[in-house]
Amino acid sequence: MSASPLARVLEKAACSCQELETPSPGFACLLEVEADELVALVRIVSRNGFFIESISAVDRPKEKAMEGVYIFNQYEESQRLLIRVRLDRGRPVLPSIVKIFPGALWYERELAEMFGIRFDGCPDTRNLLLPEEATYHPLRKDFKGVKR
Repeated sequence: MSASPLARVLEKAACSCQELETPSPGFACLLEVEADELVALVRIVSRNGFFIESISAVDRPKEKAMEGVYIFNQYEESQRLLIRVRLDRGRPVLPSIVKIFPGALWYERELAEMFGIRFDGCPDTRNLLLPEEATYHPLRKDFKGVKR
């Protein structure tokens, strides 16, 4: 009997997984990694039949931190993988995963615009909704609005 796609990912990445208790079936585990480990892990995830479901962020101003939150899914056995990457809020930078998952482009552009997270290697850094000259990030918890 072959190992599940998630078990293969964990074995290849030499990671241990924190199992999640959730009402959603198939949401199997959480991995917390450093930013410099993300691309290698995402390559392994991709090679094992997972696809990107979403990328989001969490702003934690009291901790002077942010988190990049990646969710991957796999249809074969309906397994979901949550990857969290902690960032310095003063300089939030993540590596782009667009070369691995081209659909990540829109997520990376959105997070750059709304949270101020920079994605090294992202091929398109234009804003999606805000004016190009915008210097504010409306989903940061300390955002007070735009003065006109």
